[in-house]
Amino acid sequence: MAGISDEAIRAYWKEHREQLRQCETQRSTLTNLLIVLTAALSALIVQQHFSLYVIPLCIFIMLAGLFGAVAVSKYYERATYHLSQARALTRDLVALGVLGTDETLVKARADHYSAFPRLHRIRLHSLWVALHFAIMLYGLSLLSVCLINA
Repeated sequence: MAGISDEAIRAYWKEHREQLRQCETQRSTLTNLLIVLTAALSALIVQQHFSLYVIPLCIFIMLAGLFGAVAVSKYYERATYHLSQARALTRDLVALGVLGTDETLVKARADHYSAFPRLHRIRLHSLWVALHFAIMLYGLSLLSVCLINA
């Protein structure tokens, strides 16, 4: 990286880390919005005694859950991109001698993995996608109840 200062690399690294945080914030906001929306529509559907008039609301809940699953997958893709860019820039900073070696980080990571041998293998992204698919299935179950009560 001839001609590029370590300050420029650090600024670029910081930008990618901020973009990573923004992806996580947007994912969290979307998930919270869909949970609140699902709860409110569920209350309305129950109040209407699962009549045929609320079928569009059930379909909307299903579509919102599907949209949420796709959206959080896209947020994960963007977050992974920014993390990989930040990691590449970290390697550049180590190569320039600005940062020390990552021996302590490697040891801390190994200690963490040994403390949580099963949990560290579960990808958080998979849990978020599963939550949104659960919202979609919940909408499908509400639709089924409405059709059975018809």
